Amino acid sequence: MASTKVKIPTIDFCNLELKPNTPQWESIKVQVFEALKEFGCFEAIYDKVPNEIREGMFDTLKEVFDFPLSKLIEYREKPFHIYDGQITGIPLYGNVSSADLVLPNSVETFANTFWSDGNPNFSNVAKSYFKQLMELNDMVTKMVLESLGLKNYIDEILNSNFFFSRFTNYKVIKGEEQYKSELPPHTDSSYLTIIKQIQNGLQVLYKNGEWIEVNNTSPNSYIVLSADAFMAWTNDNLTSAEHRVITTGDKDRISIQLFSLPKLDYTVKAPKELVDEDHPLLFKPFNMLEYNKYTMSGDNNGVNLKDYCRL
Repeated sequence: MASTKVKIPTIDFCNLELKPNTPQWESIKVQVFEALKEFGCFEAIYDKVPNEIREGMFDTLKEVFDFPLSKLIEYREKPFHIYDGQITGIPLYGNVSSADLVLPNSVETFANTFWSDGNPNFSNVAKSYFKQLMELNDMVTKMVLESLGLKNYIDEILNSNFFFSRFTNYKVIKGEEQYKSELPPHTDSSYLTIIKQIQNGLQVLYKNGEWIEVNNTSPNSYIVLSADAFMAWTNDNLTSAEHRVITTGDKDRISIQLFSLPKLDYTVKAPKELVDEDHPLLFKPFNMLEYNKYTMSGDNNGVNLKDYCRL
């Protein structure tokens, strides 16, 4: 059972004056860095995604996961597209992912797989949704680098990014146990992960060993997690949030994740400014493609980044 005593920080990004070099920016920047260092995550209250866009995404995804398995497998056969379902040990879990969904024309590729008319409404909704979340991602990234005194690396990090999207469905069978672990504990390989959940269920492991329930406090809630690549790049100044999903209630749980990752040919290495006698290099430089292959191979036996390349 998760703890209800410890709460992850909630940070309000709705201020219209939230721009670099303003008092509002400086205040939020401190909160962001402290949250990612202590918890590896925070709840962002972010109102730039209109209600009709957010609701349109989830309404359409319910339709996607109602398609027959043959259609989902057809999607998986396209380059850079993934469908995972009927996984041993988590049979009620399924996800549809795309490494290029946020790029031009890729939304149409996704829509044309599932709808004969290409569902232009969904294409427009998805483009708007991800555009706003990429702006949130970039804002958080800039705040982290500024907090570390590394403004000169902002362009390098943002230009090395690519975005991976995932739509996840956790089915609930009525009459099953109230709590059922649907996704085992893990960390993400990305710099940052932004999660939108309608039904609660996400839990994050705190450093005291307690699992913290991550519950929405607003319709405009988005959960921001720091992950493996950012922990390594910052030389352990950020925490890579270990998290899991516990399904509850009598409704399927659909969530949307946006991952910002280093490009696959990028070598993740802490900047020299973060390494000295008092702060030695903690992770060997690693190639993002090789690390992704390793984490997705199924042969890692639960080994995490610290086991993979910690010095």
